[in-house]
Amino acid sequence: MSRQVIVCLALVAGLLGAAVAQEDYCDSSLCDPGVQHIGCNAKNELSPDCNEGKKIELTDELKKLILDEHNNYRNQVAKGQLNWLPTASNMVTMDWDDDLAYLAELNADRCEFEHDQCHNTKKYPNSGQNIASWATSGDSYEVKDTIKTLIQEWWDERHFAGPKLVKKLWGKYKALHFTMLTRSNASRLGCAMVQYKQTDFLWVLLICNYSYTNMIGTSIYKEGAPCSDCKSGCDSKYDGLCNKDEAVDVA
Repeated sequence: MSRQVIVCLALVAGLLGAAVAQEDYCDSSLCDPGVQHIGCNAKNELSPDCNEGKKIELTDELKKLILDEHNNYRNQVAKGQLNWLPTASNMVTMDWDDDLAYLAELNADRCEFEHDQCHNTKKYPNSGQNIASWATSGDSYEVKDTIKTLIQEWWDERHFAGPKLVKKLWGKYKALHFTMLTRSNASRLGCAMVQYKQTDFLWVLLICNYSYTNMIGTSIYKEGAPCSDCKSGCDSKYDGLCNKDEAVDVA
């Protein structure tokens, strides 16, 4: 049978080990009333419903790859390499956050292409989330290539974005994965991956949680000369972005 590939995407505006889980995720103040946090009483293990499920370890090399993909795309936007979008004066270089990755892992443990309802933390009370899945009829795949493919699917939504969306985000828009990817003050992310079998396909699920979400009615980034509003200076590698330690408002 010929090899087939399927890619699916989803995004919510709003979405490692026991040593990371030190916060009380059952604290009701983290979520909207009546909503349970993904980390509340979580076991951090694959669901019994995961058919031939397996966690994909995100090594330091893979974490760097995920960050590089995000920051390369962010740098392109900030520097005006997408000529239909304005340049960004305050877009921050992303860095890895283990707490966000842990919560992404708890969602991935379910082996379901579905967002959890709440993944906020005390530090990041308005966290965001991107989800994508990929499937093959084959028995193996290249993890690095798959990560690039899935993140590029979010990036490909750039064609649906325009200057008006940068100035003010509104809901039910086709570019919400892209805007999550390029949100100026989303300076931290953490991701998780799992694989499982379903309907004769091998599925790979990537979930990334961000330190800030697609907040409706707000701007994606501030227009202006690249890095011109960075108090901490420009990043040495991504010269259109602020240093990763730039102070940002995520409340």
